[in-house]
Amino acid sequence: MEYYMYGAKFNPDGTGSWIPLKEDTPVNPGLPSAHVNGMVNLPQRPDGGSFPATKDEEIEAFKQKYKTLGDLYTGNPEEKQGAILIDAHLAGNAAGVTCTARPEDTQVAQDGSLFIAFTSGYPGKSDGSPDKHIFKGSDGEAYEYGWIMRLVEDGDRPDAMTFTWKMFATGGEPANGGLGFSNPDNLEFDDKGNLWMVTDISTSKHNKTVPENRMGKDKKPMNQKELCRLFGHNSIWYIPTYGPNAGQAYLFGIGPAETETCGPFFTKDQKTLFVAIQLPGESNGIRRDMASETRGLAMKTIHT
Repeated sequence: MEYYMYGAKFNPDGTGSWIPLKEDTPVNPGLPSAHVNGMVNLPQRPDGGSFPATKDEEIEAFKQKYKTLGDLYTGNPEEKQGAILIDAHLAGNAAGVTCTARPEDTQVAQDGSLFIAFTSGYPGKSDGSPDKHIFKGSDGEAYEYGWIMRLVEDGDRPDAMTFTWKMFATGGEPANGGLGFSNPDNLEFDDKGNLWMVTDISTSKHNKTVPENRMGKDKKPMNQKELCRLFGHNSIWYIPTYGPNAGQAYLFGIGPAETETCGPFFTKDQKTLFVAIQLPGESNGIRRDMASETRGLAMKTIHT
């Protein structure tokens, strides 16, 4: 049996397949119009590097020029295969692997299903953006607050080439259909099969005041990145995976100011949960005069 690196192709109907990154894999990039920022980054040959394809017509021209991944790289078959693996991100784009929403962590559940934390659906500046047919908000556009996906291999076989997927938990405010957290990052299962998750909201967005009318300085509605400040600090969440409360998120702990909660890990006896607290005081250092620090926070969802 031959082994390759594979990339996931997610279909909007909840099915998917694994695309092998190898020499004879057809070139078939996604369309820029399907991506949040209207761009797909593709290998630029023979010059090297990459170029942003911003028009759907460019994709057809690219497919006419390069039929397989092997056509993009030079050398003998072994050299081409090595180049494809080294260039996996761009080669995956060329093969039609789905551009996703900042995947940060994966964990395999007791039943063999794969859970994936996608931290943010907002696009990067130059490295592409998520496929908005898969990673989208209720308006069909970019969604900042993230998701946790559950992926099940067809036939429960780890060597299956097809799978089904479903968003198990969606970030965002409960008033807008979210579960109360933002930017899921690392995952861990306890011995009962329940999921634990920590968040990674950028420090620049922590606990900032939000105007009651949610309008920015330019009098335009604040975007989702700016509204991340509603979620306060980064935090730790418990999400049952079975029973009547499956898929509900429960706040377990809140991290210190200006930190990322990271790397949850249970000891074997399940009595202790370790969490790495990264970058404490990243922006403002140690706060020495907390009594004088006050702020007003806008709230959209009130729990009683």
